[in-house]
Amino acid sequence: CHLFLHFHIWSCCWSPLGLSNVPWCFFSSNHGYTVVRKSQPSSTKEAPSMFGADILELSFTAEMQTENRLRFKITDAKQTRFEVPHEHVQSQSSSPTGPLNYELELLDNPFGVRIRRASTKKVLFDTSMGPLVFADQYLQLSAKLASDNIYGLGEHVHQSFRHSVDWKTWPIFTRDAFPNGGTHNLYGHYPYFTCLEDESGKSFGVFLMNSNAMDVTLQPAPAVTYRTIGGVLDFYIMLGDTPEAIVQEFTMLVGRPTIPPYWSLGFQLSRWDYGSLEEVKKTVERNRAIGLPYDVQYTDIDYMENKKDFTYDMMNFKDLPQFADYMHEHGQKYIPILDPAISTKKLISGPYGPYDRGNRMKAWITESDGKTPLVGEVWPGETVFPDYTNQACIDWWIDEISMFHKEVKHDAIWIDMNEVASFVRGSNKGCADNTLNYPPFTPNILDKVLYSKTLCMDAKQAWGNHYDVHSLYGYSMVLATDKAVRQVFGGNRSFILTRSSFPGVGKYSGHWLGDNAANWNDIKFSITGMLEFNLFGVPYIGADICGFFDNTTEELCSRWMQVGAFYPFSRNHNAQGYKAQDPAAFGVNSTVVKTSKHYLEIRYTLLPYLYTLFYKAHVSGDTVVRPVMHEFYSDNATWTVDRQFLWGAHLLITPVLDAGVDTVKAYIPDAVWYNYETGERIKERKVHVDMYLPADKLGLHIRGGAILPTQRPAVTTTNSRRSPMGLIIALDDNNQASGELFWDDGDSRVMHSGYVDPNDLVFENITILGVSTLPTNVTFTEGGVVSIVPESSIQYDIVKKVSAFLSTLQTINIMPLPRLRKNYVVTWDESLSILQRFNCHPEDDAKETLCLARGCLWEVRPSDVPGIPWCYYPSDYGYAPVSVLETPSGWSFDILRNNKYPSPRTLSRDISTLRVEITYLTEHSLRFKIFDPVEKRYEVPVPLNLPSSPETDEAKRTYEVRVVHEPFGIRVVRKATGTIIWDSSVPGFTFSDQFIQISTRLPSKYIYGFGETEHSSFKHDLNWRTWGMFTKDQPPGNELNCYGVHPFYMGLETTAHAHGVLLLNSNAMDVTLQPTPAITYRTIGGILDFYMVMGPTPELVVQEYTAMIGRPVLPAYWSLGFQLCRYGYKNDQEIADLYKEMIANNIPYDVQYADIDYMERQVDFKLNPAFKGLPKVVQDMRKEGMRFIFILDPAISGNETGYPAYERGINENVFIRWPAEIGDGIVFGKVWPDYPNVIVNESLDWDTQVEYYRAYTAFPDFFQSRTAVWWHREIADFYANVMEFDGLWIDMNEPASFVHGTVWEKCLGPSVYDHPPYMPRLESKEQGLNHKTLCMNSQQVLPDGTAVKHYDVHNLYVSAFISWPGIVVTRSTYPSSGQWAGHWLGDNSASWDQLYKSIIGMMEFSLFGISYTGADICGFFNKAEFEMCLRWMQLGAFYPYSRNHNGKGNPRQDPSAWNITFAEASRDVLNIRYTLLPYLYTLMYEAHTLGSTVVRPLLHEFVNDRVTWDIDKQFLWGPALLITPALGEGVTEVYGYLPDTRWYDYHTAMDVRGQFVNMHTPLNHINLHVRGGHILPWQKPENNTYYSRSNPLGLIVALDDSGKAEGSLFWDDGEGIGEFFSSSVGPYLYV
Repeated sequence: CHLFLHFHIWSCCWSPLGLSNVPWCFFSSNHGYTVVRKSQPSSTKEAPSMFGADILELSFTAEMQTENRLRFKITDAKQTRFEVPHEHVQSQSSSPTGPLNYELELLDNPFGVRIRRASTKKVLFDTSMGPLVFADQYLQLSAKLASDNIYGLGEHVHQSFRHSVDWKTWPIFTRDAFPNGGTHNLYGHYPYFTCLEDESGKSFGVFLMNSNAMDVTLQPAPAVTYRTIGGVLDFYIMLGDTPEAIVQEFTMLVGRPTIPPYWSLGFQLSRWDYGSLEEVKKTVERNRAIGLPYDVQYTDIDYMENKKDFTYDMMNFKDLPQFADYMHEHGQKYIPILDPAISTKKLISGPYGPYDRGNRMKAWITESDGKTPLVGEVWPGETVFPDYTNQACIDWWIDEISMFHKEVKHDAIWIDMNEVASFVRGSNKGCADNTLNYPPFTPNILDKVLYSKTLCMDAKQAWGNHYDVHSLYGYSMVLATDKAVRQVFGGNRSFILTRSSFPGVGKYSGHWLGDNAANWNDIKFSITGMLEFNLFGVPYIGADICGFFDNTTEELCSRWMQVGAFYPFSRNHNAQGYKAQDPAAFGVNSTVVKTSKHYLEIRYTLLPYLYTLFYKAHVSGDTVVRPVMHEFYSDNATWTVDRQFLWGAHLLITPVLDAGVDTVKAYIPDAVWYNYETGERIKERKVHVDMYLPADKLGLHIRGGAILPTQRPAVTTTNSRRSPMGLIIALDDNNQASGELFWDDGDSRVMHSGYVDPNDLVFENITILGVSTLPTNVTFTEGGVVSIVPESSIQYDIVKKVSAFLSTLQTINIMPLPRLRKNYVVTWDESLSILQRFNCHPEDDAKETLCLARGCLWEVRPSDVPGIPWCYYPSDYGYAPVSVLETPSGWSFDILRNNKYPSPRTLSRDISTLRVEITYLTEHSLRFKIFDPVEKRYEVPVPLNLPSSPETDEAKRTYEVRVVHEPFGIRVVRKATGTIIWDSSVPGFTFSDQFIQISTRLPSKYIYGFGETEHSSFKHDLNWRTWGMFTKDQPPGNELNCYGVHPFYMGLETTAHAHGVLLLNSNAMDVTLQPTPAITYRTIGGILDFYMVMGPTPELVVQEYTAMIGRPVLPAYWSLGFQLCRYGYKNDQEIADLYKEMIANNIPYDVQYADIDYMERQVDFKLNPAFKGLPKVVQDMRKEGMRFIFILDPAISGNETGYPAYERGINENVFIRWPAEIGDGIVFGKVWPDYPNVIVNESLDWDTQVEYYRAYTAFPDFFQSRTAVWWHREIADFYANVMEFDGLWIDMNEPASFVHGTVWEKCLGPSVYDHPPYMPRLESKEQGLNHKTLCMNSQQVLPDGTAVKHYDVHNLYVSAFISWPGIVVTRSTYPSSGQWAGHWLGDNSASWDQLYKSIIGMMEFSLFGISYTGADICGFFNKAEFEMCLRWMQLGAFYPYSRNHNGKGNPRQDPSAWNITFAEASRDVLNIRYTLLPYLYTLMYEAHTLGSTVVRPLLHEFVNDRVTWDIDKQFLWGPALLITPALGEGVTEVYGYLPDTRWYDYHTAMDVRGQFVNMHTPLNHINLHVRGGHILPWQKPENNTYYSRSNPLGLIVALDDSGKAEGSLFWDDGEGIGEFFSSSVGPYLYV
């Protein structure tokens, strides 16, 4: 937006107060500017102002630059003013494509700007609290802030990281001054701060792009006031969800930080005035002699001839040209200093070339006349000053550095005195009396004179007056020096170290905190300085270790060397005239030497981690030295922590910063922490502690959850980079850890992926912190080869709970050492008796008395070990077999309960004698069944496809079964590997009438499946997680049982083999996964009927499983097109209009739906009058190749008159009823149908609406064959007499009811079925099983006439639905449902997490044998956001079932509802889908005939690559198409995994290969890769499949490394459902 402002002036107010810092003179509330229309300029009456030259008409411009960044600029509407010529920060050429995270409000009179966070409406930055003042040389703006958690502004010494808002004023103007703790301005210019809003972590950053001298005042409102003396007000407001995100946003704006060369992360030594090169070498030699890790030596200005740049002292430093070689011979580097000021005097030997050449090139800053070089005085005496904003000067500078490097070799450049500093005020002539040198207002800068210790402000530079560009001097020098470095060092990275800086300098240079002093204050202030420069985007930062000025002490220097070992830029440097303070100068046995060596060796050990942090800073803008509050912002105790800091997220450094102390008050944030030096886990968390740190110790702690890469240290990085590597794995609360390593040659300017280290680095040591007991059976697996680590190479400290693997492997040849760039899986067993416990009291109210009454054991565990049961079974609790006998086809025997233990549940009768039958079904499958041999119990009536005879040939079977006696258990062993994949010989087996429990150990922690429940990862978390299974109308949520029941899992074994296990039981149940690893099943009825398939690959597991339960349906070809639906269409015209919009936008689209709003009062088979034209709309759409699907719910209204569906249902007795002995009537509930002749008041609460308006509904009993006939007839009648359609969408079939049990909410019969003795871990379990469904005593009748309780068959309600030509989509599912129907993942929400969870859901349903699946694209509940919905459209384009669907009351979210950008992006990605439909249809056919998966986890294709076992944010279509979507807000780069094979970028056809890759993902892009070795059929897309199927076919042939490829294509008419080997179905082609 663009506005014009007019100025109004009012008198100020006067109110003396007793508070010292509060202003007594202040502006009136109506002082400032007024917004006027451009077309209606108004005249204003001028009046005296503060400093004169007021600008009466201003221009206001706002740019919404990105979703997270707003710029607004206020400047003179008529005259151009100076603006910072920054290379990065400028106007945007494009607009954001996603929804903005901020809102901008403009206030008219007086003018103000108010910025809110869009999601919370919190006001972040509000300028209406104070007036805008805009004069030629005085600009003022105040803003109220959302919080007083303010960090940043610089460069100063801030005595605390979080600012005081007690009217503190900070001047900003670059200055050569001592950082001694005052409030004066220092070397850099940073009008930038971060503000943490609250415990949510949400933060914003404010950057004023203005280089003039200024003050910034912070006051308690909280508020900020800027007063600057020139330029414009050019603000950038950045929003993020965390403080760390703000740094990332800021560096995206000003430039990402440089990644320094690896060697520059080594320790460095310097001092001003060694006096001679001989003394320098002595320093080098004595520190080499003590074995100090040490990489870089500097020389300060004393190496020069009379301190002149580009010279060296021919007497005292005569051998300087050879010094770099001397350093290089030992793997070390040399860096000299350069100052900008150039002497006007000659050299001893004659002319001073740099000065003469600079004169010829007119390289100098001039006086106000623009011609005469300005002369000042610096170290060499009389000097001129290069104008680095002048191209001629830049060329001169590059040439001088190049010539000097040829004479004196060096490895990097240190630039100093570039504020710019001069020892005389302004010039040797003084400064003219004008408003540039003496402005009407001078900020509160040091000396209160702008030209103090610098140049006259009216001096001229190419960028403008020095008045405007003074603070840019260091920045412009860095830019020029970078060009010189690139020319001199070519492809090598080198680096620059600068004292003066400006935002953006971090892209090229590091910074040190200037000329500090050897005192305890300055060691403290260094931490705040480092934290602030990480906010500023300059992570290569440090202070002069041990202090620059003054003599240090051994105690101070020891403590400073300790903390300095963790400065990113780690250099010991001191000044002329003070005693040497390099570590060796204190003596070989000194504390300084010992502690320096110790902590520098730790630094060098951790350099791979530090280097990785710099890489992350370089590519993502992450901080390196990180404030504690960046990681733990939800804990307000961290907001003021500034005597501790983090390296990245995982290493906490706690130094001693005071004299004479050995105890430090330290804060331990809320995480697991391990002492780095001992490996021990500390008990404390989220608390202040007194940390004992004697003279030789610093606090160093690793955060649980981290994997830190390490390397055996050496005295230089040159040598250490050749050393073996290692890992420190610190387990978190969940016994998990992750980490990263970036590795390249450490020197090249251009970084290439796929770097191969010439040293063939190996990992010699893997240390794991937090291991409870001695690891056993340690293996390394790489490329399918398993190597066993000898016991002699495993160390374990039982006290510290630390284990080290491979620590002596360099002397053992039993196995190869792990190497860099290879993928390994490390596995081990832990003899953890505590983890072998099985819960004897899974109910919530476990108490010792209740536990002991069950005959179980009780032991209270510490709260830091969550989940471990306190009540657990004794080792012999369970059953024992009698007369065990194996036959060729299996086993059959009885087992008896160990009756020495009491019955655990008196209301559930124990069954003391059980029958066990084990059947060898096939060579790769078996069944074991446990049941009551005396009284027949309910068994699941779902038929499975089992062989007619068992596999009796033992040699063919891939498994072996063993029966264990005490306690009874079954063991299943894979013959090929000896792996025990099932072992139920654990305590706790229970079989009672309404509680059955069985546990089994697992071969690994890699378990997938069980559903339907929302899971946050594909691989299950085994940290004592319990998942309930009971079909329910429950939207997805954490640990909530949802629509389907699938008691099936797939397990991976450590050998990369896979198996699957189904428990065929339809009663309510839960499963607990524990880290033993083990599973416990608990079900409340039926029998135990297990089926196991042996794989041995994940894909074969699914094929074998679907061979049992039924192969997935082959949907019609058109049903693979894109589909649209919403709950809330008002009438048929809305659907017709939507169709026209989609056609107009040319968006591929095949299927339109109608939700329950098409029905009259939500009654099945009745058409809403508002939709009376729908049949015609559907007919017209179908003529153009479109298809239509409508919804049906099972519940049938019972309050209608003349309603055939209900009347015929009554006559044919199809509805669920009470059993005769307790009621013998229909069990009525309430669902969607309304009573006739009512007007629903939707403002009432839900329960009241249900009570007043919802009709009684009857529920068909679909088990009965007559019900199927009735249902089919009702649907067929609707098709014939009301409206044609192409498929069915079945909802609410859990079955769902809006009342609990019945309309009266009182269930008949024994309450033990609605409220069983054990209630599984279900949603609202305290309300009973009848919550939101039918009474459990309701009676249903099986096809064979057997009457059963709903208690037993509730989860099977879906199983009897019929198929329909085209496709059926169902919400509730059970094993075998996939052979009839597809499934959508239910009523999800419009939130980012649902994107990746939908991938997990689809992959799980692939395991369950339901291929045609997907989630409601853009979310069903809540309002969708632009970016999220667009990313979801991209992801959803690769759902097999691709439907955009949202709920009533929310805005439209179909692709035509947004804007042209959204429509085009949707069209583009759907065109890709339609192009590949022949491939997708072929996959569906292969799923239908072979049982293979369509949406395929990566581990199914690359099971030998352990990395894929954890990947659940990428997926495959079949074997050949890899989909890597963007799943997070603001993501433009996705970190994806490419397994080790050839891949081709689908969009560019360029071939790529793994492993983890940063994939560029702009908003209109999804990453797709075609796997080499495969052929994908394709077809030119059209607006729907009716037209696309008429187009010619094509092939994508992706050659593998051997130049081969293969593929398949299935093609038929695309219409039917059925077996394709029947001549009656029609012709087909499969090649």
